[in-house]
Amino acid sequence: MEQEAKSGLNSSHWASPVHARFRQRDQALLRLGESLVKEQGIVSFRFSELAPRAGCSAGTLYKHFNCKEDLLVAIFAKHVELLTERQPELMNAELNHAERWLAMHLYGAMAVAHTSWSLGFNALAGAEGIVDKVSDYRLQEMQMFVDQACSTAKRVVEAARIEGQLVSDDHEIEVAHATMVACQRGATTMINNPMIAQNLNFDQIHKLYDSLALITGTLNWRVGLLPESRDRVIKAVEEQLIALDQEHDLTAVF
Repeated sequence: MEQEAKSGLNSSHWASPVHARFRQRDQALLRLGESLVKEQGIVSFRFSELAPRAGCSAGTLYKHFNCKEDLLVAIFAKHVELLTERQPELMNAELNHAERWLAMHLYGAMAVAHTSWSLGFNALAGAEGIVDKVSDYRLQEMQMFVDQACSTAKRVVEAARIEGQLVSDDHEIEVAHATMVACQRGATTMINNPMIAQNLNFDQIHKLYDSLALITGTLNWRVGLLPESRDRVIKAVEEQLIALDQEHDLTAVF
């Protein structure tokens, strides 16, 4: 069944009626699956209930998703895809290079907060045996969107160097980027987490901005972060978060 699903999903002939219907059903199952996860919780979520809720057979369901973990990765990939679609707006925002680089990482962390239930699988993915159950296609799809998100942030740095606005060397940039990602990923595990002490919670966008600003300041920018940068960056990020919510609402309807 995995091979059948993989063949259907990898087909380049989405224009054909057969593949168009397959894709349409795939997206419908994703929407229903996300609703079920929100309703039951990620740990209690019962994959077997998705087929009857969708009005399809178990065999049809397995043509799209091999297991519960396969569906969860696909749902999370959909959210990352929506996230990456907003990144070009930040690339074109009226920000300097240092502000734009910070905004990319700030947006990435705060966008996850808007779909905080998905953090559950994000954390479980590191547990032994979880990812092993996911089909190669769904893992590749997820990796594609993650790579796209990371490469867009890196292009900000590359553009700054080309324009002479950043004079740090490769090693300094690599260390700063890795630290930014570590801070961003750490923040996403704390957002909306009641077990984390309040003073460590990054629910407030200003707290995370201040942390990312410290890392951004380790690089040698011609024009770095300014006193007014915080308000400018946060405004740009919040505008994209609003647009992200609106787009997610639309995908849930259609």
